[in-house]
Amino acid sequence: MPTDAISNLEAYVKERGLACIMEYPLPDETPPTLLEDAPEMGAGVDLAMFYQIPNYRAWDPSAVLFFSFSIFFAMIISDAGYGAVLMGMLLVCWKRLGKSATGRAYRLLGLSLFGCTILYGIMVGGYFGVTPPDGSFLGFFHVLDGGDYDTMMKISVGVGVLHLVLAQGIVAYMAWPRLIAFSRLGWIAGLFGGFFAVFGEKGGFLAGLGMVLIVGGLIAVFLFSSDRPMPKKPIDYLWRGVDGVKSLMGVMGIFGDVLSYMRLFALGLAGASLALTFNNLAHQVYEAVPGLGLLLAILILILGHTINLGLSIMSGVVHGLRLNFIEFYKWGIPEEGKAFRRFARKEAKL
Repeated sequence: MPTDAISNLEAYVKERGLACIMEYPLPDETPPTLLEDAPEMGAGVDLAMFYQIPNYRAWDPSAVLFFSFSIFFAMIISDAGYGAVLMGMLLVCWKRLGKSATGRAYRLLGLSLFGCTILYGIMVGGYFGVTPPDGSFLGFFHVLDGGDYDTMMKISVGVGVLHLVLAQGIVAYMAWPRLIAFSRLGWIAGLFGGFFAVFGEKGGFLAGLGMVLIVGGLIAVFLFSSDRPMPKKPIDYLWRGVDGVKSLMGVMGIFGDVLSYMRLFALGLAGASLALTFNNLAHQVYEAVPGLGLLLAILILILGHTINLGLSIMSGVVHGLRLNFIEFYKWGIPEEGKAFRRFARKEAKL
């Protein structure tokens, strides 16, 4: 039972004159997991329980999933116009969603998703595939060039590095003060080192620092990945070394996980390119067909952007959650738990 329900049980036991024994879970036991947040964060709890239930002795990832999903969704949509359309649809349904706790939780998630989409779309200068001209009011906020592949790739990979560093850091905090926490800090050093080594100027300070961080991080992973007791016999050192080697085999895995975040840039670029294609097609039809061309162009724009928005939403949801459930969970919540179910008396209806 949840700890906050103990007082109610004690009152019931006292009222009924019953005997009651309460025991806290032992270290080797794995009780079911109960995630409870503020009602407004109920959508984050649903996200956390959707793919894999965190282990009882892990941590609550609902808040991290809530905000990271919003950021990934925004980067995949990459269009302020689409974000405004989605925000408008949410505002139309705002009062109706407020009639239930679940609706209020999910409208807050929608507010976060679509608000981030609008902000990121303004930064990359995306308005239904149209980029504002330089010197204009909207152009002032256009600080990221979606066509600058190198910069956008660095941003996507950098977001992935920070996301996985957050996962490693939380696990290190949970494991402290055991020595195994230093292995997680080693992975953090390796992640930053890899980013600096790849994107830093060759022969420069950052590239050199990156190599130092990689070597130092991998040494920490090798030395502290084992959770075995401190060695007392030579064979103990051997087994700890085996555990260290097994952990080092995860280097390729974490490298591939970081590269998975490049989908944020790739999907955003695909959506922007498709929006631009529909715009160009509508313009060509408008010029090629006198009179009726305006109507056909409008129909092409409506149909084309509707299709593109639908595909973008699908990509934003699927891949935005995938980066959390696959890459982030792999390093942040490696052990699965089971959901808590309250004891209840149920009547059978015939």
